[in-house]
Amino acid sequence: MKKFILPFLLLTTIFSFAQNEIGIGNVNKNKGFFNITKIGYFTNTSVKQELIIEGEKIILSDLDNSESHAWSLQTVNGYFISPYLSLGIAIGLDSDNNFTTLPVMLDIRAYMSDKADSFYAFLDIGPTLKIGGKNSELRKGLAFNIGLGYKFKISEKLFLISDLSYSHKNVSLTNEDIGTSDNIIKANGIGLNIGIIF
Repeated sequence: MKKFILPFLLLTTIFSFAQNEIGIGNVNKNKGFFNITKIGYFTNTSVKQELIIEGEKIILSDLDNSESHAWSLQTVNGYFISPYLSLGIAIGLDSDNNFTTLPVMLDIRAYMSDKADSFYAFLDIGPTLKIGGKNSELRKGLAFNIGLGYKFKISEKLFLISDLSYSHKNVSLTNEDIGTSDNIIKANGIGLNIGIIF
């Protein structure tokens, strides 16, 4: 399944760039369709395993995160509802020491200004799937990112973005959903992201 994810992300990015080339959208004035493609580096601040034993209490175990970090690749396709607010769908690939996940999230962005250079805040939330690892079966989870960043213009139709974010991930290690699973990994982290918006 991994071999299909990267080509899908690249095709989505190329398609979005083509839309802007034919005149759809104008990120300088914060209107129309846009694409954000970014890479990120996350340091996990805590990684816990929650194990529920029937008839006993919940057991929380701190996992070793002394060298725990993650790389992230994400593409967002969205639309400016107003010059100060956009909605989109974020598809990503996150890989760290513990597991690799494929999040698909709602992306909400609020811009401080409708000018070419602007600070913004964002929120991503949605389901994620654990892929690969010791057990290669797909496992369900939930991902959540919140952050602050800055958008700045480098050419007529190309902008750079940079942001800092807090990330939280829950992943079931069983075939059950997060709400009913008796074995869950919970990871929190701080990340730095750099990307382009066009």
